[in-house]
Amino acid sequence: MKQESTQFNNLSRFLANNPIVAAPMAGITNRSYRKFLRKFTDGLIFTEMVSVEGLKREINKTVDYIKLSKSDNPIIIQLFGYNEKSFSDAIKICEDYSKPFGFDINMGCPVKKVLKTGGGSNLLKDLKQVKKIFRYARKQTDKTLTAKIRLGWDKNSYVYKDILQLAHDEGLDGLIIHARTKSDMFSGDIDYLALENAAQLSTIPIIGNGNITDLSSYKKIMETGVKAAMIGRAIMHSPWIFKAIAENKNPEFLLDSKGIYSLLMELKEYEIEERGKNYLNILKKYAVFFSKNLPNAANFRKQIYSTSDEKEVLQLIENFFCNNPG
Repeated sequence: MKQESTQFNNLSRFLANNPIVAAPMAGITNRSYRKFLRKFTDGLIFTEMVSVEGLKREINKTVDYIKLSKSDNPIIIQLFGYNEKSFSDAIKICEDYSKPFGFDINMGCPVKKVLKTGGGSNLLKDLKQVKKIFRYARKQTDKTLTAKIRLGWDKNSYVYKDILQLAHDEGLDGLIIHARTKSDMFSGDIDYLALENAAQLSTIPIIGNGNITDLSSYKKIMETGVKAAMIGRAIMHSPWIFKAIAENKNPEFLLDSKGIYSLLMELKEYEIEERGKNYLNILKKYAVFFSKNLPNAANFRKQIYSTSDEKEVLQLIENFFCNNPG
């Protein structure tokens, strides 16, 4: 498989200067939070996963996922589903509504809602369908096209090498590998050797994903030879992790609690802009996320979820972060 590529790869060049990528996160990488993340990274950010069938039917709520803001690019719209023609139609609709950097095919999500569509991790068991999806998607766009996969359904059925071959054959620009299986869900050890094998085999960029929470875990995944690292759940409680790693620091040492409070107030304005008066529950969620590892965080969580009064919530946030020794 390993041979000199005759085609210039825009993704490869981009990742050389921006090797940290923000993962697609349902309920997290929406417009307001992506705008917030742009404070810390100029790299690729992936949207929440978007249903190809919802786009094909142009359901308003689904279409809203692909409406981009001025600060969004470079952004990848992640699509999930099963039918290859629906992927093609969905990409065309995305192009009509927005101008993303590229598109990603979700083949790794293990949750039941996605599996019921035939998509997500189910595609790890249907490589004939994977080939069709890759082919139809590639024909529909000349923009960056990637797929995000897991190593296989379980440890006895690794298929990442087979999918990598299909990605090469069908002209994809890169492959994102969450180095766990579907059965592992979001726990279990990361298979660094599999990432190393994929990186050695591939002429297209491999982006490594899985359990990157600090500087050392970032370095460990990059040492496998992948071209970039995709950060997932850590962006919920430490969105400044991109800046921390770029400065060769651990995220917990980048900001004090007052600095975190200032960020929350900035995020509050983004959420009000996006949601109006319905911003408060979202702000509470992020206040709890950002309180992780700070003293008295458990008591703070209990207090903030015991009230829905706006003034009380804002006062609790200010008291906790501005008077916290952490």
